[in-house]
Amino acid sequence: MLRFLRSRPNSYSLGARIHGAHSPSARIFQVQRVKIRRKWFKPMNFIFAGCVYFVCYRVYTASVFNILSDWTDEQEKQMTSEELEEDLLEPILIPLPFTTRIVPSPPYKSTDPEWQAFVKLSKNKQLVRRVQGDLGELVRKTAKANPLLLKKCGGDMKLGRYWLDIQYPSRPPPVFVRKGLSIGDYGISIVEEPMDTTAALWVSRALYPSALTMSLWTFSATLMKQNAANLAKLLGYDQNSPPSPPLQQAIEKVQQQIKKQAAKSDSQESSSFSSANTQASDDSSASSTSIEKRPTESSPAPGSSTTSPNSSVIPIVPGAESGKPKSVTDIQGIKHAQGHTNGAWSAFKEKFGQTWRPMGGFPPRGAIYLSGLVEIYTPRALITIDCTAWWDPKTEKFDAKTASFRLRGLRMRYQAAVGSK
Repeated sequence: MLRFLRSRPNSYSLGARIHGAHSPSARIFQVQRVKIRRKWFKPMNFIFAGCVYFVCYRVYTASVFNILSDWTDEQEKQMTSEELEEDLLEPILIPLPFTTRIVPSPPYKSTDPEWQAFVKLSKNKQLVRRVQGDLGELVRKTAKANPLLLKKCGGDMKLGRYWLDIQYPSRPPPVFVRKGLSIGDYGISIVEEPMDTTAALWVSRALYPSALTMSLWTFSATLMKQNAANLAKLLGYDQNSPPSPPLQQAIEKVQQQIKKQAAKSDSQESSSFSSANTQASDDSSASSTSIEKRPTESSPAPGSSTTSPNSSVIPIVPGAESGKPKSVTDIQGIKHAQGHTNGAWSAFKEKFGQTWRPMGGFPPRGAIYLSGLVEIYTPRALITIDCTAWWDPKTEKFDAKTASFRLRGLRMRYQAAVGSK
């Protein structure tokens, strides 16, 4: 399109006006556009691509399918014919993400074995006392294993009084269910099946890390407030803190400190040189006379790093350190970052300690609930612990995953003497 804007050549050019009609014969040039097309079909390219695909396929089948087939063959050899038939009839379930939910269980019936076990336990007073005593002994062992209580109260812990209440739940704990894609002999369908409680809780904590999210939010908010306060102080808008000195005064203070450090290094070097000279004068008088006749220009200037080859004086280099390799924390940038984020990191740890809870889970079906206070006596103190636990009548043991022991009170028996450490 720009060719239309070009100025056309003047037919009456300077040569034509000079030579007149005797101008040389004009030549006609014909310009043609040529479009080069590449040959898209090349047999060598197809052969090379086919070889590459074949090699990749063989490597994949040898590293994946052959190993899986060998493993399945070994499993089939170990299984019986009945188990093989059950596996063939059992459909394959592919779980779908974000479909896990909690389903409350129906209440116990009078015909349920769990409810009948509750009735037998409530009538057996000796068994009830034994269960309460076992819980108190478990609390005592747990307190004795705590290093802080062991250091402060001593290791001679004895079980005292306890007030434990037994509750019989009216319904079993809820269960987790999830949906999945079932592939079997009857086709493909979407089904819902129960899920392991521990696995469901771990997946929920991984997908929704509330404790970590709240702690990170506290860390970011504290760091932003700190940066805003530092910026306000720098600009002079902070009314609570005293006004900061001007920039010129700060620069002068830094220059004075640098001059003081340089003067200290010069004095150390001059004292080392003077001690070396006095030692040489005591050893031989000839050397001392020769030193006195030396011109002043030959003496090394203070602060210089060059020394004579015969002198035994090692120059003091300011800022010299030992040959110990520096660690990553010794880098100036990392040290500054650590000092800058100390307050925000403390807020992060405090919030994380408040929001983090250990992975508990649900108690087993048919378990009874015990809660109350347990006292532990030591020669030094009286410890009161608030405890909650679930006891399973089938195994006659307490569920360690759902047990919770917290310190309720600590009273020292003897008061420390005044002035004692």
